[in-house]
Amino acid sequence: MIRLLSSEALRFRSRRMVKVLTLLAIIGIVVGAVLGTLASKRPTEEQLAAGQQQRERQIVRCVHRDGLHDAFGPRPAGQSVQAYCEEHIRPAEDFIHTDQLRVAELSEYLKAVALVVIVIGLVTGASMVGASWQTGTITTILTWEPRRSRWLLSRLVITVVGVFLVSIVLLVVLAGLLSLGASLRGSTSTEPGWFRELVGVMLRVATVSSTVAVIGAAVATIGRNTAAALGAVFVYLAVLESLIRGFRPLLSRFMLGPSVVVLVGGESQRFSNEDTTITLATGGATVVVAVYVAVLVVVALVMLRARDVN
Repeated sequence: MIRLLSSEALRFRSRRMVKVLTLLAIIGIVVGAVLGTLASKRPTEEQLAAGQQQRERQIVRCVHRDGLHDAFGPRPAGQSVQAYCEEHIRPAEDFIHTDQLRVAELSEYLKAVALVVIVIGLVTGASMVGASWQTGTITTILTWEPRRSRWLLSRLVITVVGVFLVSIVLLVVLAGLLSLGASLRGSTSTEPGWFRELVGVMLRVATVSSTVAVIGAAVATIGRNTAAALGAVFVYLAVLESLIRGFRPLLSRFMLGPSVVVLVGGESQRFSNEDTTITLATGGATVVVAVYVAVLVVVALVMLRARDVN
């Protein structure tokens, strides 16, 4: 088993598709970070003064309304209303409408590019299996490792790990370059917990990307073709699910697309029709994605074992 995993890991590292996609993604990240840095502008002294005045007015309003009745959460015992309001009212820069990179908003930037990372995972996963069928190397592989189920599961494991690591690297590079741009032409001020949120977003996006890679690999196993797998997934997500959501919004809680959105964002989503509203939380979204993955992998294993290889 170790030899098989090592062989699949070497195959993953050697895949031209993985190298090309990673390189293109890094180039896009560098270009985007440079353009974002050039477009970023720090506020002037006048703007900062105006923002500070607006913040002070918000603090006065908060104090006069007794901390807005604990609108920011329970006030700790012994803490004055003034201190409570000053702690929770946004900094002066948040009251200024300027285009500038902010370290505090890195998690939002990463969410914005999550779709690109997920697509890279999907393409990588589909090509990891589909290419073996298209080039005919599947026959050689199964001659060396005749146990088809063990081979496919090993490849899926390596695909998950590989896509996860590639996704983390891309997100770390993006966060690092944006942080550098923010230090040069933006804002480096942060709030408590921002780094924990940033790491959480990275882990969620990388996990979803590697999960979608498994879906791509399973569909490619069923269809024996990378392009067919990608086409099937995109048609399902962009066309079929959109049609179903249009006619039956409440069925969105059982669909892959909305579940992925919930997992990436880390926040629940509501779906409603004329008289009913339902909420899709992260727990439910995890179950939905897990069911999709399990069903597709089982079908792929069954079809791989039942069909001839040529």
